[in-house]
Amino acid sequence: MLKNENYNKQLLIGLIITVVLLASFSFIMAMENARLVEATEHHAKESLQHGRALFVENCASCHGSRGEGGVGPALNDKTLLEEASNGVLFATIQTGRPNTTMPAWGQSYGGALTDEDIHAVVDYIREYEENAPDNLAEDFVPSASRGASLFSSTCFTCHGEDGKGGEDSVAPAINNVSRLKQNDNEWYEQTIINGHPSEGMPIWGEVLSNNQIEDLLALFEAWRAGEEVIAATSVSQMLDSALFALEEGNKGDALFYLERAEPIAFGPLLSEIDSTTKLIDAGTSAEALSSLEELRNNWPMGDAETGEPLYQTTCSGCHGAEGQGSVGPKLQPSTFLQESTNAEVFAFTLVGREGTAMRGFEDVLSEEELANIISFLRTWQE
Repeated sequence: MLKNENYNKQLLIGLIITVVLLASFSFIMAMENARLVEATEHHAKESLQHGRALFVENCASCHGSRGEGGVGPALNDKTLLEEASNGVLFATIQTGRPNTTMPAWGQSYGGALTDEDIHAVVDYIREYEENAPDNLAEDFVPSASRGASLFSSTCFTCHGEDGKGGEDSVAPAINNVSRLKQNDNEWYEQTIINGHPSEGMPIWGEVLSNNQIEDLLALFEAWRAGEEVIAATSVSQMLDSALFALEEGNKGDALFYLERAEPIAFGPLLSEIDSTTKLIDAGTSAEALSSLEELRNNWPMGDAETGEPLYQTTCSGCHGAEGQGSVGPKLQPSTFLQESTNAEVFAFTLVGREGTAMRGFEDVLSEEELANIISFLRTWQE
């Protein structure tokens, strides 16, 4: 008969070893988890710092140093960040947005950033979300000033300058408080839209946009209140109109536009407006036309020193701080700038180039600010 053996001792030793191994394994796992958490936090911090540096270098010139927007839309926006996933932000940065000023930044699409770089920028933008303001898109706000500009170029030929009629007017004066109070804006809106063809009033609803009509109604409202409204226009627009009028042999209209240009003109060419006006008054048509053409081609002329910081804030993100080029072509030097007049550069800058990152700056910079930038760019072409 076999002797009964007692394995209790071995079992106890095995149990102790198992407990020790489990405790050691648990301790190692806890330490590893802590190490992984620390490594993840460190990587996230580095990614955030890298993303911030990339954003400042490449994105801030269009989207603002804190994502508040500028040339490009605001990124520090609660609604945007709630609706756009990281994947959407990544894809937008990588591939750009066709027919907008947003270029493709991904290297596989011709840009300068790696996928890791773009992820870092997305991480930085996402940091805005917690405290991001809710930048709701502003509704269209009618402008009496814009309405006055439209009136002065479209309606004044029949209703007179500033809508006050006159001996040569073929339509009644509109800028008359008592007359304006006889009808409300709804009546004027329908009159503009439908016209009075039998009385010579065109159907402007087929020509003007809804916003333009709203601007005209805002102008009438201001006139109804007895306010004086200054037209929102530019010297360049007035010079274009004056040149066209003089080419057509209409000295009266040419003088009218130059008179409107003079109060809002600026810079070293201001005196040229007065001398051109005197030539037209004197009846020296050929000399006056030559003078006006030269004035128009050279306008606008600003201050290069003032234009440099404007360039750095607005243009360097695409063209480089030294005009060396990046997303946009180099500007130091530039064949386009060397072969174009100030007027041509100004007109191009206003509208931009469709399908490229070059957006129009008409609603971003004033005429004088653009003139200062153009003058600064001219220093690179010398």
